[in-house]
Amino acid sequence: MFETPRLRSVALEERRLRTLIASLNETTISGVYSGGTDAYSPIKTRPMRPPISRPWKSASLQSPARLRGNSTKAYYREEVFNVEDYPWSTIGRLFFSRFEGDRGGWCTATLVGSNLIITASHCYPWGYGRDNWMRFVPGFGNGTEPFGSSYVSRCRGIRNAVNVTGTDYVVCELCQPLGQKIGWMGTQWWSRDGIYKQRQWKSSGYPVDSYRGNALMLLSDLWVDRVRTDGRWGKEIETRVFASPGWSGGPLWEYIDGQPKIIGICSGGERACSQRPEGCAGLDAIDDYHDVSAGGQLMTELVRQASVGWVGE
Repeated sequence: MFETPRLRSVALEERRLRTLIASLNETTISGVYSGGTDAYSPIKTRPMRPPISRPWKSASLQSPARLRGNSTKAYYREEVFNVEDYPWSTIGRLFFSRFEGDRGGWCTATLVGSNLIITASHCYPWGYGRDNWMRFVPGFGNGTEPFGSSYVSRCRGIRNAVNVTGTDYVVCELCQPLGQKIGWMGTQWWSRDGIYKQRQWKSSGYPVDSYRGNALMLLSDLWVDRVRTDGRWGKEIETRVFASPGWSGGPLWEYIDGQPKIIGICSGGERACSQRPEGCAGLDAIDDYHDVSAGGQLMTELVRQASVGWVGE
């Protein structure tokens, strides 16, 4: 009988972070430091296809549109149909269970290596016992698993259970090398925050309020409004509100030099006042609400070092 693999995790503390960052893969151009990992497409002869999609809108008063100041209460996304085409195939639904008998849930994750995925740290079942598990299904749609699936054997990142942060990501090792057939996305970071604001970005995910998480949804017109440094190696990349439960862990990405590259991982929503010493007391409930994708140098280094071996273990 097949046994579900037991999850292992490494929560990175400051000492481990220094070791991880000690050997950097970065370049400098006119004083701007940057780094990244490469994407991989298994099909070299066919160009990457744009999404085959249709518009989707919600008229729900609970939709994120309410926080965007949209008086119509309608919220617009695209439903992606060609999930078996690269790079859409690299994005998938990440099922998880925290303990025996748990009804479980899901997040979004993306292949970033032959047997590596990246998702939000708060999606990992930190602090639970021996019976937790995670299973990744790339190209998931309407209950189908076109490329099969793989359980997760271990993850690495900064422990985060509930907070919206600029280091809210983990890189996880799969039991099966799904990326060999499907391909994977690259990653990218820059030291200069203004570079993030120079273009529009995409974000993809499996939100519960669109077909109950059974379809890959896409936004293609996200502008970065602000970038905040989180610690020494993380970045909070702030955009307008677009995500809802299930989108957590989804990539903020775009084509960079012809490669699909991730610059951030969906962490969640917050208000700017939540970072002030006095908090948000007395402010309007929807004052300057925004979504945060976690990025920065640590994200890229986690992927890079996991791809060559789990250093320090």
